[in-house]
Amino acid sequence: MSTRGGFIRLTILVTAALLAVFVLLSALQRTDYLKPTPLGQYGVSVEAGLAAKVTPPPIRHLEEPIKEVLVRQLEQELPEVDYGFWYHWAKPMGYKINKTCALYPDPLDLQLHNIYWQTFVNSNVTFRLYAAYLDKRKGLKLPTVRILATANQIGNEFPPTHCQMWFENYRQPIFVPVAEFLSVWVKAWGNKPNLNYPHLLSCPVPSELPPPAVNSFPKTVSLVAQHCEKAGNSLRVNMNRKQSVPVVIPSSQNPKSQNATIQSQNEAPLNFGVCLKGFDFPYVDLSERLIEWFELQRILGASRIYAYMYDVHPAVQRVLDYYQRTGYLELRPLTLANGMPRLRHYQHMLLQHRKLEKRLNELIPYNDCFYRNLYRHDYLVNVDVDEVIMPLGDNRNWHQLVQKAHALEVEKGGKCAGRFPALCFINSYFTKVPTEFSNHEEQAIAGELYVLQHTQRIRKYSMPGRATKCFHNARLSLTLHNHFTLKWLPGGCNPRTLNTSFAQMQHYREPDDKYNLTNLTDDRSVWKFAGELRAAVEYVWLHLDDVLAQISDPEEQQQQLEESLDQEGDDLDREQQPLQPLVLLPPKPLS
Repeated sequence: MSTRGGFIRLTILVTAALLAVFVLLSALQRTDYLKPTPLGQYGVSVEAGLAAKVTPPPIRHLEEPIKEVLVRQLEQELPEVDYGFWYHWAKPMGYKINKTCALYPDPLDLQLHNIYWQTFVNSNVTFRLYAAYLDKRKGLKLPTVRILATANQIGNEFPPTHCQMWFENYRQPIFVPVAEFLSVWVKAWGNKPNLNYPHLLSCPVPSELPPPAVNSFPKTVSLVAQHCEKAGNSLRVNMNRKQSVPVVIPSSQNPKSQNATIQSQNEAPLNFGVCLKGFDFPYVDLSERLIEWFELQRILGASRIYAYMYDVHPAVQRVLDYYQRTGYLELRPLTLANGMPRLRHYQHMLLQHRKLEKRLNELIPYNDCFYRNLYRHDYLVNVDVDEVIMPLGDNRNWHQLVQKAHALEVEKGGKCAGRFPALCFINSYFTKVPTEFSNHEEQAIAGELYVLQHTQRIRKYSMPGRATKCFHNARLSLTLHNHFTLKWLPGGCNPRTLNTSFAQMQHYREPDDKYNLTNLTDDRSVWKFAGELRAAVEYVWLHLDDVLAQISDPEEQQQQLEESLDQEGDDLDREQQPLQPLVLLPPKPLS
């Protein structure tokens, strides 16, 4: 029995072994007939890829803009070239004297320089042209086209140069010699050969014009050396009218309605615009300080701020976008007149290490801001973002400072009230030394705002005229420096510097001279605006991104802006309304 059972077990084992060998041989035989499967990208077989092939998205070409839209887009890229005038008037009507004399410059033939400039060479002088403006102020014998430009010389005679003025409905240019080459820099301040020195060129519009051009003003202007020369430059003549920029009544003037907008010109406070030089903050996040500064300017009386752009930190750009969309800020791109490319690191290094070139180029945005907004404001204020013109004593805004200055002039029996080309303020340095507050109430007032925390001022003021900043009278000023009015129109008196009992220019930076703590005094003049400033800054931080949701259709907004600009140009065909006379306070003693 045991022998038979062992035999059965042996039979089963042999059968299982043979079956296993058969299965193994069958598997090996199948692999001989298999071919390598080619793999596609990312290790997926071709067969699998074909089976799972995804249909690519349809090709969508950008629609080429029609000519009307293209004209608007070109004017956005090069805002000082009037493509619309060329497209609607000069090109179809064949603007020229004849086929060989004074042809209207084709925009594609312009001698562009570093994006926003145009080049004009006359004899040994190279001009870089930035922008042109129509000046129709009362102090002029004739309306005058002003051209803001640079020249590679200063203090030397200029070769004879002519303005080609082009009008609607008149095919031929009106030739006018350049009457003045006003330097916007003083040679004694510093000069080197072949730098770009800012100048203001003036061409009076003739009183006698051909019938088609009567009662109108030039739309574009070009510079030429000879009458029949075809110009390689063409600038739009900016013709800003007296514009209604909303003025908010400070709470100190109208406690019942802080945000009420004045409807009547006779009741309106003076209108102040603030001009800033080119922003060059590519690495530093100044967003907190910038919001604080913007809101403080608004509290003191600024109705709009105008700034120019080199390059900024992304967080700063976010703040600028907010103020630009709310209408409180107008921002314009800027490049250097010397042709250095707009490259972030290179441009910043050049502005840091070439101080003379930097200071020369700063005068372009300041003067452009003044003439571009000549009829929008009563005063233009040139300051930096670390500077605040601060009313002192009972004065709470810039409007009151101007009226106090004029009232004082009347009290003294002077004849210059309302005729100061500039009202200037003495500089004071507020250091980085933090103030030590004595209790929690003071700490609560200061909060986290820089100007409320830093109240340690150098006791001694700067000399009058040194590092000063001014209100520049839009009716009288002619050329501006960072710190004061250089030249003004006939009828103006000398600029006036206000005493530090009325106001001071608070400069939040370390002074050039060394000091110690005994040289400091605690000046909390700004604290009278503490509550209002904290609330304004907090509101901005809470709503910084809200504006993005409000702009639902950027194209529609752009169309509205263009229609507004067209309306502005149409209104300029009427006579310019003069600025309202200043309302003087009754004469009274000033403490």
